Amino acid sequence: MNCPVCGTGLSMAHLLVNADDRAAVVRLLALSTPLGAAVGRYISLFTPPKTSLTLRKQVRIVLQLLPDLERRAITHRGRDWSVPLKVWEAGIDQMLAARDAGKLDLPMKGHAYLYTILMSLADKTEAVAETQHEAQRRTSAATFQVRGQTLPMGQALDQVFGDVDPTLARLDAEAGKAAPVPDSARALLQNLKQGKKA
Repeated sequence: MNCPVCGTGLSMAHLLVNADDRAAVVRLLALSTPLGAAVGRYISLFTPPKTSLTLRKQVRIVLQLLPDLERRAITHRGRDWSVPLKVWEAGIDQMLAARDAGKLDLPMKGHAYLYTILMSLADKTEAVAETQHEAQRRTSAATFQVRGQTLPMGQALDQVFGDVDPTLARLDAEAGKAAPVPDSARALLQNLKQGKKA
């Protein structure tokens, strides 16, 4: 069998030589194939120029990340951040873009830069979720029971008042409760409208 990356001939003994290496690869693959590929690209950032990382060093880098990848969270700058796998992938992509733009000092020595990116992305994700939650809370708080139905404020007003403005509906209701105009006053008003003197 040949290595799919470099073409070197491999035997089954090469692949199974270290139980820890096997376990790390199996754990990484269990997370998902796309993320496994992203982690593979991330590991390349640790490779010194004109050399290659040993399998042992690559596995060590993977083992440093796996606990946080598996729990989908990181601890950075004194707090825990929820980091779904899609955010991990976005963070790694952002690092690779920084490398391509010449903005990274390579080879990487640790994961602090990745974790700073992940923290920033997680913070933005939390802010969006909080905004959505707050909007949902406000919407659900502004509901009213009308004829056995729970309705948002606008629909509840339409049900009660139809297309009539609530203030006009209140004034009409108050006018309906007012004392009727006496016939003599109606006649007087009619005469005034027609320009007749009483």
